[in-house]
Amino acid sequence: MTAKRSQIQIDVPTPIRNRAKSVAYDKGKTLTELVLMALQKIGDEELTALIKKDLKERAQRGRPSKED
Repeated sequence: MTAKRSQIQIDVPTPIRNRAKSVAYDKGKTLTELVLMALQKIGDEELTALIKKDLKERAQRGRPSKED
């Protein structure tokens, strides 16, 4: 069973959003993954553990592969 997912919004100017998306793309990440990676650096151990778990379990980008 997967955890219930929720969405958050960040109020930033379009140029910041566009640059953040570009940086994420350059690193091979989504914007959400980039934000989660930044949140890990806050220093809260519980938050870091939760984010690491989520990033590990997160569905990879692209077409899903069939697991037989």
